[in-house]
Amino acid sequence: ITLQKWRVDVDCEGCLGLFYRSAPGVIVADADWPRNGDVVVGTEVSDMPGYVRLQNGYYLPIASDDGKITFLHEVSTTTHANNKQNKALGSETPLFRGGSQRGSIDATTTQLSDLKLELEKAVSSLSNDEAQAFNVRPAIHMDAMAFGMGMCCLQITFQATDMDESRFLFDQLAVMAPIMMALTASTPVLRGRIADTDARWGIISECVDDRRPAERGREGGPEPDPEVAGKGYRRLYKSRYDSISTYLFQGKTEENHMSNRILNMYNDIPVPIDEDKYEQLRNAGIDPLLSQHIAHIFVRDPLVIFEGAVEEVDDETQTEHFESIQSTNW
Repeated sequence: ITLQKWRVDVDCEGCLGLFYRSAPGVIVADADWPRNGDVVVGTEVSDMPGYVRLQNGYYLPIASDDGKITFLHEVSTTTHANNKQNKALGSETPLFRGGSQRGSIDATTTQLSDLKLELEKAVSSLSNDEAQAFNVRPAIHMDAMAFGMGMCCLQITFQATDMDESRFLFDQLAVMAPIMMALTASTPVLRGRIADTDARWGIISECVDDRRPAERGREGGPEPDPEVAGKGYRRLYKSRYDSISTYLFQGKTEENHMSNRILNMYNDIPVPIDEDKYEQLRNAGIDPLLSQHIAHIFVRDPLVIFEGAVEEVDDETQTEHFESIQSTNW
């Protein structure tokens, strides 16, 4: 039996029958269905013409039932290290490497263990900057934002008595969150593959990371755009969903007279801000630390806009526009 590599590339809307099958016409109830861009390994078998038998024991149709839409396209074994589109998409959660699978590109297909070596060889031929920008670690590739945003969670909203209590809770929860993540870690398997992580926050963080190359500190990318926050060139050190950048509580401001002080003992990481927004907040009497926190949010653009909630919203009486950007910067 000769194993071949097939790329899933469906040029149509919807899946139109592209599900795993245990036999022709028998769909398997498996959540890890193939997606556009996936490369699967299998072989054509004579007793099931028009199907490829995969290494997981399932079958995939090469084309739709009417033959008008091709699902699977036979590809070469050459690794294209300079595919910029694949480098930009989705999450690259590290793949678990242990035992006989060390160095394997996929723990469920050990026959492809030499693929990583091919990839590293191809990357070694690139310039230093290109090689550093290209991630060659074995990874579980997830190519859609829904892999992160579609994860189940229990979201709890706290309503504090005042601003001081709100800021105090913000700081305390920031310290507790990593501990709670460790205690509740329960996601060692993604897309049917064993991950080298067991918590999910990194996945959602990557899946909504919309920074341009320049914002990531890399060369290249589009020209500066005056319609984009920071023209798309301000250095941003994290995804829009990530850990906090500053602690906010400074003690009771009226009692301790700390309205103009920032406690920097633990605020020791870069915090890019929108300077105009910071100046506007300071002129309005907002203390430096809270002004910095809000101005830090405005280094990004809002992503979610609802029809009927743009010009129709009165900013003098409603906070919907602020919540639009606040709620997409976690």
